[in-house]
Amino acid sequence: MRAYAVLVSVLTVLVGALILGVPAQAGAAEPVAAATPVLAQEEPAPGPQLDPQTEADARNSRSKLVVGVAAAVLLGIVVWGRHVRSKRAKGK
Repeated sequence: MRAYAVLVSVLTVLVGALILGVPAQAGAAEPVAAATPVLAQEEPAPGPQLDPQTEADARNSRSKLVVGVAAAVLLGIVVWGRHVRSKRAKGK
């Protein structure tokens, strides 16, 4: 039974890491080029501008999704544990 609890906790952590998007190879980033002096500043080409509120809403939505999934998994573990405990109590 203890092995199952450990397995569930490890799987929960792995799923959380996948949802949050942990990079597969953290050390594989390319080196940053040394800073060189800039002689002339060019104006960037005008492009589409995202509303900062839209970006904040996207981050907030993803955070709520992660919390909701974690809560659902934990609720499932609790319900399953109560079911197992009630079966053991009836057996004695």
